[in-house]
Amino acid sequence: MPFTLENQIVLITGGSQGLGTQFARKYFKETKNTKIIIVSRSESKLQTAIRSITSSSLEENIENYNLSNYSSGKKVNANKRLLYSPCDLSDYNSVSALLDILLAQDLSPTQIYLCAGGSIPKLFKDLTSKELEMGVQMNYLTSLYLSHKIAQLQLQSHLIFFSSVTAFFPFIGYSQYAPLKVSMKSLVSILRQELLGTNRISCVYPGNFQSEGFELEELTKPEITREIEGPSSPIPVDRCCDIIVKQLQYGYDDITTDLIGWLLMSLDMGLNKHNNNSIAWMVQLIVGALVNLIVVPFYMAFCKFQIKNWFKKEQAKKDLDNKKKEQ
Repeated sequence: MPFTLENQIVLITGGSQGLGTQFARKYFKETKNTKIIIVSRSESKLQTAIRSITSSSLEENIENYNLSNYSSGKKVNANKRLLYSPCDLSDYNSVSALLDILLAQDLSPTQIYLCAGGSIPKLFKDLTSKELEMGVQMNYLTSLYLSHKIAQLQLQSHLIFFSSVTAFFPFIGYSQYAPLKVSMKSLVSILRQELLGTNRISCVYPGNFQSEGFELEELTKPEITREIEGPSSPIPVDRCCDIIVKQLQYGYDDITTDLIGWLLMSLDMGLNKHNNNSIAWMVQLIVGALVNLIVVPFYMAFCKFQIKNWFKKEQAKKDLDNKKKEQ
């Protein structure tokens, strides 16, 4: 299934901010005949995104861009290329209703960007039950339910999943996020087998990129998580978007956005190599085998030392605080 921007019906989840909005902006500015539908839970954020993408104050009533207002049989103006639809994609009935509206409007999506998600980096014990629930909903159910409906309806859509480099290397601080991204990676492998010949299945494993979500992550990220990650400057969101689109155009379906992501993927190819289609995959196999044998054992020992040392320091701080309180 060749990848082109033009003459598509593109559905973008998580379209109200970050990478989702950037994809919508790219399609809107670089195509003439493609229709774009952005989806998220927040209607106000979607409206803000619409104004940002069109670079105008939209004197026209913003509600005219709301796809949900066309559920009663009224047809969308054929010239309208950009629409939004508030939808809780972690609710299966809401996903079904969204697809019903799209099909009734002859807007069967040809490309679907499953961008919805977000991380709250904290130690596992410090997460609230609500934050754990949000992790499952945002980072797995949103993609699971929508892709399931596409499979059920037998729509020939190009599904573009968004996992994370933490799917290759889950580590301390990402318990609310990484396990769901690993699940996403597994789901992609299975769907490539079950939907073989009907749907192109791609999966993106982005590194850090500048966005609202990244800035929020920095507010709660434990210091030990920063130590393990090392210094990392997030790339601009438009550059991240362009890297992904270019690799899709070249025919790659397993996509990383930086060298670190490519190297981590090489360490984790395993039994699913027959499903992997990434840049220089043969080199990845060789690099992965060598690094797993020579480098990984020492690196993981070093990580274990870092984590133990950090916990000792944290305990020492607590003991000191307790002594001061007793005095």
